[in-house]
Amino acid sequence: MKNASPTVPQRLKPRKLPLQARSGATVEAIHEAVIQVLLAEGLGRLTTTRVAERAGCSVGTLYQYFPNKEALLFAILQSHFEDVVAAIKAIDIGAGTRRLADLADALADAYVSVKVARPDATTALYRVAGAIDQFRLSSDVFGRLQSGVVRVLDSASDVKFREPGQTAFTLLAALAGLSRASFGALVSDTDILLRLKVESRLLARSYLAAAARQVEG
Repeated sequence: MKNASPTVPQRLKPRKLPLQARSGATVEAIHEAVIQVLLAEGLGRLTTTRVAERAGCSVGTLYQYFPNKEALLFAILQSHFEDVVAAIKAIDIGAGTRRLADLADALADAYVSVKVARPDATTALYRVAGAIDQFRLSSDVFGRLQSGVVRVLDSASDVKFREPGQTAFTLLAALAGLSRASFGALVSDTDILLRLKVESRLLARSYLAAAARQVEG
């Protein structure tokens, strides 16, 4: 089951995509600069001028790729989702020999690994997600994320799922909620990310085992 997402508005699309290594490095520097400005000055003070200065490029160069500030924010959020897709696609399903409990841990670990790789960047991204309509992200990225989880679920050697697409959707939603809440509490509880991996595994194992039992029943 794929989630239908609205078409990305033109104003949020990049003007062009980097085709060479040099332009790719420029866009990467702009993405990093957005994160740094968000962390240092907050969303309210984020401007294309400040981002360009932090990235070491001209505002004109920035505008070659992004038409406005909202498109910049949208781009880094899209990039983050792409990283999650890549992490889930990289899960080794063991040619269908891995049991569900093992795969549940792998799914939780893959999801969390992207979030905790750079806690500062993830914190900034959650601020972005609250400020723009992240559900306007390309339906393709959501579809690939969900399909990646379904691939893992379908490979389990010991269970089958009645509706693997719906199961994948619910698992991802639950992991997203736990992650957002954890990063929201990060300022007051610096140990919370140490517990996020454990709790994510528990969530994934418990929910997937319950979903699989629906077939048996």
